[in-house]
Amino acid sequence: MNKPLLKLKDVTTGYFSETVLRNVNLDVFPNDFVGVIGPNGGGKTTMVKAILGILPLFKGSITFPLGKPRMGYLPQVSSIDKSFPITVKDLIGQGLKSKSVLMPRLNREQKDRVYQLMAEAGLNKFAQKPIGELSGGQLQKALLSRAIINEPQLLILDEPNTFVDKGFEKELYQWLQFLNKKMAILLVSHDIGTISPIVKTIACVNGDLHYHPSNQLTEEILKVYNCPVDIIAHGPVPHRVLKEHNL
Repeated sequence: MNKPLLKLKDVTTGYFSETVLRNVNLDVFPNDFVGVIGPNGGGKTTMVKAILGILPLFKGSITFPLGKPRMGYLPQVSSIDKSFPITVKDLIGQGLKSKSVLMPRLNREQKDRVYQLMAEAGLNKFAQKPIGELSGGQLQKALLSRAIINEPQLLILDEPNTFVDKGFEKELYQWLQFLNKKMAILLVSHDIGTISPIVKTIACVNGDLHYHPSNQLTEEILKVYNCPVDIIAHGPVPHRVLKEHNL
């Protein structure tokens, strides 16, 4: 039987004395593409922080049965300090550097990799531009390039379509489908309608987690798992979006 790349077993965690996630179980296998959905405040980002080792567990375990994988992480745009004085080229190159204080310069091979990704993302002409001068979509391209430059085995994205236009959103998801041939992906979103056509399976997070081995969710299933839905419009196309509510 194939072993999972990532295994969450009976994970309970939160902040200080507040429990946000209870008894969460999830296996992620190589080349999985899991859409992690749920309302704001339901625990999606909390689960991501636990997987990344940022947030300690109250109980349970998070393990990597195939060995600790290389991980790429694309945080929410709102968590990025756009005033930080760094260029697009240097931002992407950060993904190749160690976490030590004394970070070495990139070698020729690494620089070539940076320029290769900038070309793929259409960012070559912005190489020397400060990130504060980028549009939302351009910044997301740069951040995603940084996340994948070390060729991760597991890529985690937290609400990547926030503050981007629909044209970039389509481009982003096409890129992710291509990347999924080489890596497993966890895509966090509260917008079911946007991500369901591209993911392979769905994990519904709302205090606990319910896993669905397909990308199709009916209104009945969402009601059973206490995931209320609003219909909102992005331009001319309506989408189902999970509402914020109390657990």
